Amino acid sequence: MPEGELKAYNNNGSSRWFCINGDKRVYLSRSNKDIAKKLAMKKYYLLKKQLLLEKKYKIESQSAFPCNAQKKFEDFLRNKNYCDLLGELSVNREGDWENQKYKTNPYYPEQCNVSCLSGHMVRSKSEAFIDMALVQRGIPFRYECELVLGGQAYYPDFTLRIPDTGKIIYWEHFGRMDDADYARNAFNKMKVFYDYGLIPGHNVIYTFETKNNPFTYADAEAELKIIKF
Repeated sequence: MPEGELKAYNNNGSSRWFCINGDKRVYLSRSNKDIAKKLAMKKYYLLKKQLLLEKKYKIESQSAFPCNAQKKFEDFLRNKNYCDLLGELSVNREGDWENQKYKTNPYYPEQCNVSCLSGHMVRSKSEAFIDMALVQRGIPFRYECELVLGGQAYYPDFTLRIPDTGKIIYWEHFGRMDDADYARNAFNKMKVFYDYGLIPGHNVIYTFETKNNPFTYADAEAELKIIKF
């Protein structure tokens, strides 16, 4: 990474970047955007490191104090003066990605009657376990967000956005795999997803259950441990 620290300011609606190195303050023009990007990533990694170290200390010491590094990290990601440099890592000032407006499943909304840790209302206890696991891991997600494939709208149960990379991962839970018709439709959906590049272990998670083998919170946690972010 380049020497120095990046500072970004707003000037009449546009962002201005400066490299601060000791007593030196150098303006970075648009022609020096590559340097500004590297300095922005340097700032990102240092703040992320500080956050992880603070979380580690809280776990080891069982401290109940608030995580100050979390706010610094989130404020940095929300600062619109860094958005152009951070790309997908940034968070728009209009709201966190998961809270921005999106097209959701219009079918049978009355079936969403299970409350979750995140505040979402979902369709089953199993989906509530997934919601809880995602919240505990700090992974932003959207519930039943529209996904258009080949002109057809689908609504995967969960659409995840990995904070460190901006990678999108879909999570479909199939809850009645001991029902032949339900299972057949599930396999057909998985084939469509595969045909459009959604590959298990890469960018889509599939979980299953039957009446005799119910899905648990531990199962949701286990899936997050094996997926490659």
